Formats: sequence, structure tokens, C-alpha cells
Amino acid sequence: MSTAFTPEWFDRVAPALAALPSAGDVDGVVQYVVSGSPEGKVTFHTVVEGGVVTDVASGKASGPTAVVSCSYDTALEILEGRRSPDAGFMDASLKVEGDHKAWLLDLRDVRAASLLAIAELG
Repeated sequence: MSTAFTPEWFDRVAPALAALPSAGDVDGVVQYVVSGSPEGKVTFHTVVEGGVVTDVASGKASGPTAVVSCSYDTALEILEGRRSPDAGFMDASLKVEGDHKAWLLDLRDVRAASLLAIAELG
């Protein structure tokens, strides 16, 4: 996988996720905080409208539904399909603040489709 969370990574990921079909009638804004990356601490967010990721961008979100934090190593394991986000949540290597139900259940299908698309980008 190319280095995650660089400007080039966001340029590749955003259109790939926006092109995915809807994964249900769900909306939400998730902010991610990844520590220890080659870029330092990285904050980015995704916007989901009608089950489609309509935006992926670096920086904080205004009023996120949930904030997810993890280490760079955990993020790479999840992005590369070597670990599930649910397993990361269960072993506390991935922390969720805010609306847990939205992130764990409501956005699960969007998350799964998005992670598969990111893994396929290589």
C-alpha cells in the first residue's frame, strides 16, 4: 500500500470511495485521529450521505457523529485487511467516542465497502 494519509493517498482514496454504490440509507460524519504515522499525528474525516462516502479529507470535522482514534500500526492493519475494525474496538486498540452505535452498526456496511475499496487500491 502506498503511504497512508499523505495528500496523494487522500487524492486516490476520495474518488474511489465516492464511486462506490450506496450501502444503505445512512448518514454520518466520522473523524479519525491516527497517531505515530510518518506524517505525525493525522486527523481526517469522512462524510457519509445516503450510504455513500461523499467526502474524505484531512482535518477535523465540524460536529462529527463519532471520533475514532488509533495508532498508525493499527490503522494499517485495518486498511490492509489484516484486522477488522470491530476487533480493534473490542481489544481497545481502536477507540470510539461519540455515537458508538452509528459507527459500529449503522455505518458498518459503508465501512466494509470502503475498506475493501482502499485495500484494492494497493
